[in-house]
Amino acid sequence: MLVGILRNEDPRSSVNWEIACKKNSINYRVINLTSSMWIEELLSDRYDLLLLRPSGSISRYKSLYDERIYIISNVLNYKIFPSYQECILYENKKLISYFLKAKDIPHPKTYVFYTYDEARQFLEKTNYPIVAKTNIGAAGSGVKIIKEKGKAYRYIKKAFKGVGIRRRFGPNRVIGKPSRWLAKALKSPYYLKNKLIEYIDRHKDSQYGYVIFQEYIAHSFEWRATKIGESYFAFKKIKYKDKASGSKYTEFVNPPKPLLEFVKYICEMNKFQSMAIDIFEGKNSGYLVNELQTIFGHIPDKKYGTFHRLEVNGIPGRYINKDGKWIFEEGDFNTNQSYDLRLETAIDLYEKSKL
Repeated sequence: MLVGILRNEDPRSSVNWEIACKKNSINYRVINLTSSMWIEELLSDRYDLLLLRPSGSISRYKSLYDERIYIISNVLNYKIFPSYQECILYENKKLISYFLKAKDIPHPKTYVFYTYDEARQFLEKTNYPIVAKTNIGAAGSGVKIIKEKGKAYRYIKKAFKGVGIRRRFGPNRVIGKPSRWLAKALKSPYYLKNKLIEYIDRHKDSQYGYVIFQEYIAHSFEWRATKIGESYFAFKKIKYKDKASGSKYTEFVNPPKPLLEFVKYICEMNKFQSMAIDIFEGKNSGYLVNELQTIFGHIPDKKYGTFHRLEVNGIPGRYINKDGKWIFEEGDFNTNQSYDLRLETAIDLYEKSKL
């Protein structure tokens, strides 16, 4: 078996897939999907399966990856993992809002405006606070809680008549510590150089000509639930200041079965095989989907030294559903930032001709 790993603009984006392939003695080649010769490189070998790492940091690379995956999946008919639908939804908050509404999946009311006048009319009659989001932005980047009408007007003026909406410059100040960032930078000039380039590119990637507003849902935490193949995980992201997105504060609790059923329903309905779902738990509205992410971060654990996504009574593991019953299995199923489990899932689907 020969697999191709389609990296994005970041040369490091293939590393976790490479590690997983090496562990399983699977032959692989890394293909730079941002190269002008990407089709020639792809067709130079006979790949049985393509493993994807969609771009989700800079708009132009996000568009590039989505367009080329469309050709690879729907024109050249390669077997890919994750799916085309999972990839195009990744880091595209506009598309996610359309998707959730079209599929009648419960979610906070979301509005996308492409004209200044329509956005201003909305701000005249809406209730505050409201949530403003950039289309791309992980770990809370680009998310702003606007509590006053005047600030909302300034926001749309910047989006439609100014420099556009820009995301933060530098690392997430909630997740990390400045001392650790400085230590990494001093230890590796190469790391510092690449991070600065990344931060500058991201900051320059301003969003101009449209805005995304979302209904504010009062919450003290947000569920981060995940499905990879037949494995299910969930933990709480605890709100820090105004947001749970991008918070380093987590709480591992045994997730309620209705939450797992909700995630299972959404994923099975849409054939998601690698998906993290951020979910609000409203007092009167039930579960509301906030975001969908086929690629997602992992939180290091000091006790176990691993990056797991579920604990029950302090024990890492996963849930699986057998004959309609949820069964907890103890173990570390999130090694290599879950890419080991992703590869296992991809191979299983390939062998069963389900890709």
